[in-house]
Amino acid sequence: MKHKILRKKTILWLLTLLVAAIGIVLFLIPMLRPPQARIANQFFQAVSQQQDYKAYLPAYLGQHPFPDFLRQQQVTQFSIERVESMGNGQSRVWVSAHFSAGCIPFYLDLEKHGKQWKISRLPEVTFHTHGIPISVSEVEKNQNKWIILVGEDSMEISVPPAAEIKSGQPISFTALDDMLASLQPLQPIKLIKVLSLSDTVLEDKELGYFSIGGEFPVFMESKEEGFRFTGYHALPIGATAAVLYRTDDHIGRMAVLTQPFNNYNTIRVLLQNSSYTGFLHSTLEITCQDEFELCSIPNRIHIAFNSNQVAEFRPSQHGVEVWKNGKLLAVSMFRWHIKSKAGTPLYVKTIQRNQADPVKGTPYKGGMEVAMTDGLLTLVNEVGMEEYLYTVVPSEMPVRFGMEALKVQAVAARAYAARAMQSSGYRAYGAHLDDSVASQVYNNISQQDIATHAVNETAGMVPFYAGQIVDTRFFSTSCGYTASFHEVWSNEEHEFPAEEVPYLTATPQYAGNIPDLYKEENFRAFLDQEDLPGYDRFSPFFRWRVKITRQQMEAILSHTLPAVYRQQPLFVLTKTADGSYQSREIPGNIGTLLNMEVIRRGEGGNMMELEIATTHGVFKIIKEYNIRRTLEPVNYLNGNPLVLYCHDGSTRENFPLLPSAFACIDFSRDAEGNVEEISIYGGGYGHGVGMSQYGTYGLTLLGKTWQDIILHYYPGSELKNLYESENVK
Repeated sequence: MKHKILRKKTILWLLTLLVAAIGIVLFLIPMLRPPQARIANQFFQAVSQQQDYKAYLPAYLGQHPFPDFLRQQQVTQFSIERVESMGNGQSRVWVSAHFSAGCIPFYLDLEKHGKQWKISRLPEVTFHTHGIPISVSEVEKNQNKWIILVGEDSMEISVPPAAEIKSGQPISFTALDDMLASLQPLQPIKLIKVLSLSDTVLEDKELGYFSIGGEFPVFMESKEEGFRFTGYHALPIGATAAVLYRTDDHIGRMAVLTQPFNNYNTIRVLLQNSSYTGFLHSTLEITCQDEFELCSIPNRIHIAFNSNQVAEFRPSQHGVEVWKNGKLLAVSMFRWHIKSKAGTPLYVKTIQRNQADPVKGTPYKGGMEVAMTDGLLTLVNEVGMEEYLYTVVPSEMPVRFGMEALKVQAVAARAYAARAMQSSGYRAYGAHLDDSVASQVYNNISQQDIATHAVNETAGMVPFYAGQIVDTRFFSTSCGYTASFHEVWSNEEHEFPAEEVPYLTATPQYAGNIPDLYKEENFRAFLDQEDLPGYDRFSPFFRWRVKITRQQMEAILSHTLPAVYRQQPLFVLTKTADGSYQSREIPGNIGTLLNMEVIRRGEGGNMMELEIATTHGVFKIIKEYNIRRTLEPVNYLNGNPLVLYCHDGSTRENFPLLPSAFACIDFSRDAEGNVEEISIYGGGYGHGVGMSQYGTYGLTLLGKTWQDIILHYYPGSELKNLYESENVK
């Protein structure tokens, strides 16, 4: 019995010693760790326990997002895997921890300052509002390597095996040193019809408004190509096969088109006010000769109007109000849709165009939509593409040019409109283009039978180049040569010259060729040929000239140069003392004019850069439109207007823009060399790129068909029907 008790006491004593030993070991382990590991562990403990952790970091890491991300993810358990010496008082501590996506490894870098170690590098935290996992590239060390589309680029990221990531399912995610640490599937919303898209709001016809944020990339999904990036905010207005993906807090982050946009049958036109000075209207009045109705679709409001009754729209803090005979009928934060029950035109009483009825206003085919923007109203006309062209063609080209020329204009205008539908600068207003010269003049004059016939005879036809609808730029008159696209416009990054467009290049517009028109002497010799048998010779602007006194030109420059600079500061430069050019504010008084010199011409002879020297500075104006605005032949002094003399003997007074950049400049000077008079002579009217309208007329007189002329101005293109979906990608 005594032996049994002794054995029990011995066992208890041994167990006590073992527990004590384990406790001592556990107590000593942290003490036995390298100091770098202890610093890392203390840092993590401070973060997880909501304590001040900045004592472990240098000042430049004080605002690093990593600690906040750990707290957001509620990461409290860390495993110090190993410490790696990197020499010169530097070490790397490898750590692993469980995040919402799974267990991932990462590291901290530490530096020794005297006897103290400090963390010198934390893991990089990158939050991505959107991404589409598309494929697993490899498996390495229990980490799947996924390719994720994040916009126009893709990225490769390591993903823990436990992460619930699926190919083709859009997510928002956070990466820790290119390893997936957290992800959130984006919630899909199938859209009915996209009506407008700003940087912050997407509007659907039936579902109403959705908040969006970030870059908002748009992808096209197909069985053949998978997901293809189409652009940021590049969701076509009118798209019906689209899915919005948003986060749990209801912010739209991206969209996917499930079918190519090919609904070119209807187009949405933003209507300017009567003076073409803006899109916003303080009030709108709409009527119809037949019964018509108003609908606010998301909140299911319907209002019927009898024939010749007037619906008045007013903005308010609660939305767009509808009034009839001085009585408020309804108000809605959503847009109002107005349609005639019999399909007859709607009349806008508050917009006056050349064809307007003095009582009823201007008639419009199709439907109308009234919405509110910046506290005022916008008006969009949704109309059939061909009906739209019925009044565009006669508004853009004189019907006296004849059927064949009008067919060319119809094809060019249709292609222009279709390209606008693909990527619209008017998307925030819910439109594809507007009704002014900024897009194409629409509905300014009434429908003309010959123009309507030209539209119908070419219904659906547009030129394609390399599978894309051609950019059918057009203008009034060439000087006998067209200009190259890239030598007229800058690109979206404000680089000039821009990228070349293969079918929009400088080409002769007569049966001959004079090379090297970018050389001053060659272009002058070409321009002197006033009897040149050019296709545009029937235009009054085929050749033109104007004389301006030095004082008049100084007044012009004092007026135009500062204004052009304010709108295009990257392309109006001032010469500095070291000979370089910089963008600088232009003085209101430019001083005495000393000289003007064309320092760069395009392949077709158009001015690309003009240098103007005055007693107050030397200025370089870049791009043809800026040069034309700067040299506008308008007399800003007292006295008679400046007179522009045209090729046909006609004159124009105080013409608001130099007709073209295909021009030369000469000076008359006194005996001391001071400028007395400036003579500008040139040819053509407009930017000079693409199709010339007067040139088209001239080519029809030579027996050319509309097909011949389209291929002449857009060489290498192929005519196809816009409404056959296989033609439009």
